[in-house]
Amino acid sequence: MSLWARLFFISIAIASAQTAAPGQNDYRFPNSQVLATQQKVANYNHPLREMVGGGEQKDIKYAFLDSKMLQVGCPSEQATIGLPLLPLRNWNEAHTHLDRHSGTHSIRNTTKTSHLEMMDIWNHRKIDHLEFVKVEVLQHDRMQVVTHPDFDAPVLIKTASFPWEILSLEREATVYGLLHGSGATPEFHGHVTEGGRVIGFITEYIAEVPSIRGRNMQGCLAALRTLHRRGIAHGDAHDGNCLIRKDGSAVLIDFELSVETWSLEEFERDLDIIGRCIQELSEHPY
Repeated sequence: MSLWARLFFISIAIASAQTAAPGQNDYRFPNSQVLATQQKVANYNHPLREMVGGGEQKDIKYAFLDSKMLQVGCPSEQATIGLPLLPLRNWNEAHTHLDRHSGTHSIRNTTKTSHLEMMDIWNHRKIDHLEFVKVEVLQHDRMQVVTHPDFDAPVLIKTASFPWEILSLEREATVYGLLHGSGATPEFHGHVTEGGRVIGFITEYIAEVPSIRGRNMQGCLAALRTLHRRGIAHGDAHDGNCLIRKDGSAVLIDFELSVETWSLEEFERDLDIIGRCIQELSEHPY
């Protein structure tokens, strides 16, 4: 079993990628740009997602830092640690090594690995993530507002920075497919790829206007009932996962915990949560 597959099975519960916090070192390869990073994952070393090259010759690489590097230096101070040049050979995964005696870093074990990807591809449009122009980061390393020539307005992309994050996004994209045409979700515009591998999806971007936020919470309830009629329990149906468009229409988002079911208990749990949110907003509208 590959390293990524092992990480996938033991790291499902790991949260989205995190940036370096104060007191943690910042690791940089001189010929690449850090796209995403996580702290040490389970029993494996600190992973980095890197973009190497420029112009039309950009490649995405994954590097694991030697865990000994993470133990070097004062933990109360943040420092930028220079790493060696990443090789330009045909590889997508590498491991670094720290020689404690000389203090030098080196690249070891570059491999070409088949990484996990989303398999339920129900929309025909696929766009490589390097083609998007970033407008705003909503969730670091995971969710961004972007532009692309295919769209007249900014759209939202949600991507897995590392292969072990694929599972939840696969589930979410599948639910979008099951709800396609229902009016209960933002419009689904296609899938995001990385070198041909599907790592996320594209949806309509809804920029909420605070002044209309509390005006159509009943619309959120109606959208939730639409899910239930199609045999889907949302699983996290609070008011923050309901967006109100400028025209007042309501849609649900964030289906990572959603399941196909006809369980009345699951539906009642959804309705209870959204009902309490509606009650709270009615008592404290601002």
